[in-house]
Amino acid sequence: MFRSILLLLIFSISCSKNDDLVFDKVVYENDFESNNSKNLSNYNISNYNNSNILGDFNNSGFSLHLNELDKHNKIVISFDLYIHGSWDGNYNGFENDDRPDLWKMELGVPNSYFNNYFFETTFSNSPCTSTYCLKQSFPNRYPHLNNPKTNAYKTELDRLCNDKFGGPTTLYKFKKTLSHSDSSAIFTFYDKLYQPNANKNGINYAKCDESWSIDNLIVRIINVK
Repeated sequence: MFRSILLLLIFSISCSKNDDLVFDKVVYENDFESNNSKNLSNYNISNYNNSNILGDFNNSGFSLHLNELDKHNKIVISFDLYIHGSWDGNYNGFENDDRPDLWKMELGVPNSYFNNYFFETTFSNSPCTSTYCLKQSFPNRYPHLNNPKTNAYKTELDRLCNDKFGGPTTLYKFKKTLSHSDSSAIFTFYDKLYQPNANKNGINYAKCDESWSIDNLIVRIINVK
């Protein structure tokens, strides 16, 4: 008797949760292996760790344009975010003119100022010891302070460049569910990196020193009661 009541209760809770989700549709999915650039602007595709990625970007970025979206009230975006090299987080440790290494994502409706979303954060690939630790904001917004590589999925991945300039790569699994109901949407991703020491023997190693890239980009629209 008790087991029957328990099963009925579990079934009722499960149905209640499922009833909240009325509609769920993938509107964009790209792993970039076929060099598919549909819906992208200001992009470049390169190869990292034997896989195609969107990037790498350094003081630049790209936009994703989505049109003719079905009726919905939420939009879900997820992707793999690679942070390459020696990102310094909220403070880079320079004695003068100290600035953060910022990464940003925006959701904006074309030709409109409504339903916009702005997320600004920092990443740090710094070691963290009792005497040296350059903090990052992620997974929170800047200027929140967390330890380097907080919420990282994988650390100490291959360097972007073969030389010793820069540093290892950190992988983050990024996912946001945002309020959105318009039939069109633009996601824009960009950074603002500070690298006064990115020149070596007269050569600019900015991208090897600090850059980022994206893989497995998926966007879904959902309708929730």
